[in-house]
Amino acid sequence: MYVIGQLVESRRFWLAVSAVIFTALGVLFPQISPSLVQSVQGFVLALIVAFTIDDTAVTLALRGKK
Repeated sequence: MYVIGQLVESRRFWLAVSAVIFTALGVLFPQISPSLVQSVQGFVLALIVAFTIDDTAVTLALRGKK
């Protein structure tokens, strides 16, 4: 249960879920522009990368203080 709790609290997890939902909406409703769907996917990917870099920097900074 610890892993699931960590997953539910993760910013990256919810961004990925929202990207999957938006992609599914793009497939279900073809009138949504494919370039819009791709733009949202790219933006979410950039946010996930930024959050990953931030989390890694915090982890490394905390390790250095020990």
